[in-house]
Amino acid sequence: MRITYLLFMLMLIPGMTTVLRAQGSNDIIIQGQVTSSSDKLEIIGANVSEIDGNNRVVNGTSTDFNGKFVMRVKSASNRLSITYIGYNRKIVEIGNRRVINITLDESVQTIRAVEVTATRRSSQGGFSIPTRELSTAIQTIDTKEFEGLQVSSIDEALQGRIAGLDIVANSGDPGSGTSMRIRGVTSINSSSEPLIVVNGVPYEVQIDPNFDFANSNQEQYANMLSINPDDILEISVLKDAAASAIWGSKGANGVLMITTKRGLAGPTRVEYSYRYTLTKQPRGLNMLNGDDFTMLMKQAYLNPRQDDNATDIDEYNYDRNFPDFENFNNNTDWVGAVTQLGAVHDHYVTISGGGERARFRVSGGYFNQRGTVIGQELQRISSRAYLEYSVSDRIKFISEFSLTNSDNLRNYENLLGIAYRKMPNVSIYAQDALGNNTSSYYNIPRTSGLDDDQKNLRNPVALANLATNQLKSFRILPTFRLQYDLVKPEDGRLKYEMYVSFDINNSKTTMFLPQEVSNLAWFESGVNRAENSDRESLTIYSDQNISWQPKFESKDHDLLLYGSFQINVGNSASQSMVSYSLPSGDAIDASGFGYLSGANTAHGSWRSLAFMARGHYSYKGRYILGGTIRRDGSTKFGPGNKFGNFPALSAKWIISDEDFMEPSKDWLSTLAIRPSWGISGNQPKYEYLHYSRYGLYGSYIDMTAVKPLSLRLSNLKWETTQSFNFGADIGFKDDTYLFDINLYTKRTKDLLFENVAITSASGYSNLPYINGGTMDNVGWEVNFYSNRFVKYKDFSIDFRFNLSNYMNTLIDLDQTLLDSYNRDFNYANGSYLTRVQKGNSFGSIYGFKYKGVYQYDQYIPGVQENAPVARDASGNVILDQEGNPRPVWFNYYQKGGGSRYMFRGGDAIYEDINSDGSIDELDIVYLGNSNPKINGGFGPTFRYKNLSMNAFFNFRVGNKVINAARMNTENMYFDNNQSYAVNWRWRKEGDITEIPRALHEAGYNWLGSDRFVEDGSFLRFKYLTFNYAVPQNTLKKLKISRLNFYLTFNNVAVWTKYTGVDPEVGYGGLGLSYDDSRTPRSKDMTFGASIGF
Repeated sequence: MRITYLLFMLMLIPGMTTVLRAQGSNDIIIQGQVTSSSDKLEIIGANVSEIDGNNRVVNGTSTDFNGKFVMRVKSASNRLSITYIGYNRKIVEIGNRRVINITLDESVQTIRAVEVTATRRSSQGGFSIPTRELSTAIQTIDTKEFEGLQVSSIDEALQGRIAGLDIVANSGDPGSGTSMRIRGVTSINSSSEPLIVVNGVPYEVQIDPNFDFANSNQEQYANMLSINPDDILEISVLKDAAASAIWGSKGANGVLMITTKRGLAGPTRVEYSYRYTLTKQPRGLNMLNGDDFTMLMKQAYLNPRQDDNATDIDEYNYDRNFPDFENFNNNTDWVGAVTQLGAVHDHYVTISGGGERARFRVSGGYFNQRGTVIGQELQRISSRAYLEYSVSDRIKFISEFSLTNSDNLRNYENLLGIAYRKMPNVSIYAQDALGNNTSSYYNIPRTSGLDDDQKNLRNPVALANLATNQLKSFRILPTFRLQYDLVKPEDGRLKYEMYVSFDINNSKTTMFLPQEVSNLAWFESGVNRAENSDRESLTIYSDQNISWQPKFESKDHDLLLYGSFQINVGNSASQSMVSYSLPSGDAIDASGFGYLSGANTAHGSWRSLAFMARGHYSYKGRYILGGTIRRDGSTKFGPGNKFGNFPALSAKWIISDEDFMEPSKDWLSTLAIRPSWGISGNQPKYEYLHYSRYGLYGSYIDMTAVKPLSLRLSNLKWETTQSFNFGADIGFKDDTYLFDINLYTKRTKDLLFENVAITSASGYSNLPYINGGTMDNVGWEVNFYSNRFVKYKDFSIDFRFNLSNYMNTLIDLDQTLLDSYNRDFNYANGSYLTRVQKGNSFGSIYGFKYKGVYQYDQYIPGVQENAPVARDASGNVILDQEGNPRPVWFNYYQKGGGSRYMFRGGDAIYEDINSDGSIDELDIVYLGNSNPKINGGFGPTFRYKNLSMNAFFNFRVGNKVINAARMNTENMYFDNNQSYAVNWRWRKEGDITEIPRALHEAGYNWLGSDRFVEDGSFLRFKYLTFNYAVPQNTLKKLKISRLNFYLTFNNVAVWTKYTGVDPEVGYGGLGLSYDDSRTPRSKDMTFGASIGF
């Protein structure tokens, strides 16, 4: 094949040479010299270009050491353009001249008073309009506002800065990411995360179909935004459907549009910045030491049956004849053992510049973060390149390229959660008979009489040092763009633009669990267990658009029309393998010699297209109308519903421009109102739902068998969200004080629900998806900005403040759906009733009402009133047929297969809602909601000469958090360590306390109740940043263009009533905030410097 190709090329060469000679015969040879007008000396390296009538560069060369040039030109009617840095550009006609000598004049910079009038514009691809004419809910923020702040991803910096954008950190682990919601939740178990758009291209990760958004882990969220924050210029948040309708179904949850930095014309600039950050975890829960823990457990084993023999447990007896005495004779601080000081090194370098025709910018960054929990390290190498070249005044090519390569060493399990549970009298390392540590990690033997919850708990230090959980990812995004003005700019605007973008994403996960971290036998599946998974995907986006802006004789009219056709195609492939009993801890690949536990491969593909038309009309710059219609097509729906229509309308009236507002000009500079309406949508995450799918099902005799996997869903519809927004823009004193106010309502219909249980009579256990409900979101937002509202000589102050509120309500739900989600209560300790209920908000919590602790075991009227006896609605004691007080029972009627229990003195008190003497599911009530009532942020910026100080606070108010960490450290139910709070537990008759007695694997003292549902409201002093710019007169002597120093304190303080480590808790299943001892957000101190040449 290669020989045939070479012969073919050799045959073409003579023909090509003939053609080139023929072409060359018509070309014109010209020559000349370029000199300076001031000193008459030759200019070396001047650019000499042949340009046509459209200023398109046809050919070019540069002058030699004598300032001379020789070049072949295509046409005598073209012109020569001669440029050199420091000299004015000169254009000369070629005509009949064959020798052309050019003299360049030095550019003289004369400083004079000039008046510059510019209009700030908002651009979304080829759709560019003046910012003041925006009629939709959009808020834009410049990254200069948090310059010097150390963040691994830009969402961390945005937290609290955008009204209506609620951002919650998933944890403090490196690369954990955040959960973002714009104006609340619009879907139940689909993603509520906004669409990320980078330079007009969707920045998506095609999520695996098995990705459960409702119960997703922190790493899966982090993949959605992996762009270097230093590359970002500004971020615009599209909040209402009228703004996000341009993205159709992709923009159902709002849109974050990111614009990256680009090169500027001028000499080449080199900039380098470095930031070093020291991180420390805030103080955690105060836990018992080994001695206090042992005394607690003795009491916990005694209390259920008052049996002294039950306390005869070797692990708590401090008996030197016990073989493992030394291993259970310790005061181990497990939390201290797994935490450390973290550190971040962040390097970033850019090279940028450009000339008359071309601009470029190339950046590279290296980010290394050592976590505050041992065994965590994140490394990321990122690069971004931008090249813009104007072929002529009407044709422009742009190429972009970004690369991100990350290596995230994560903990195999939640080490901090294990450390809080691990018995403090147990040693980290196995100890000899003298109590000296050996080199082996200690694990509680399988033969121990302790309960399995503690006995099978792995050694967290061993997990950090020996187990492996590594995620490597590699992502490349090349984008190619073309812009072509179909008519001359002076004749109006008729522009064609297109781009093609390739998103190549590969990831590899390697996990290994060695034998040394657990007490398992050698043949069990958890010993030397290796898991490998690989995934790769390719997504291609293409957009072809044309915009037309005619010129009117009257400047009062302005019209922009825009049309676009978009295509998105992609495919993905994945494979995974699990094996165990590998022969060595050094060979940790699942393909090694071991027992194969499972293997899986998958392949997926998707296609979608969209047509969109937009229009913007302005009359006298103060009456504005806008409209969008987008039609999306997706392969995820059947023939009747493949396409969804997403229209939007908006208007704006700038009242302050009216003549009748002239008397208020002195104090009211801006007053505008902007109503808008739009529809956006959502689609399921699975492909092929409208087909009857089949899969392998064992074998029949000697043949492979198949079986139906799912019902055909030919009538599944798009989930649609209709939004109304009424906004107002108000500015005072030449916009020194600016308000942006929005009121909105959203109704989501045909809610998509996944895996809904159905009757087994159909032959299937569930439906992959149904359209099953309606949900409303209503809310308001206030954004305030004051620019230099205090100014005195070299001193000034800026101030920002934003506040938002939203509330969602489930209006209607399909009965099949309710039956599937609303299961019966399981009557287990620590459980909350999972419920989706019409009329309540998504994220609602249901449980018992906790009323304290019974002081006494026996009821004596007027003496021992606080005893476990049943009372009616008026508080009177209920007597039985013999006149004795009826006791209070848990699950008296033994519902749900649970056993009954009679409450005793020292047990928890739960409110008997129906006063029947039995605490059961009929006493479960609404306890609150995990959605905040109000969230926002505020902060001033102080400036004095070259020094600035930026302080910022963010807050959330009214959200409820299930403090499972506190539940687990106060339940005194297992052999797990407990917090210091249990020292105030009930111990004897008459004790007044809020902590029940200790009962080992008995009683119901830690039912899911409001005892552990806490107010998650907080005010966080998020960061304090100092930025000093070295004066220019000093830098000129050093031939440096810029030198800045930064000092930042992050997470300075938190004011909250929440008793956990950190009140900022992400969302889990059914929208609940569940604190299970994840790594908290660290306190950081950052020192940085940036230098430019």
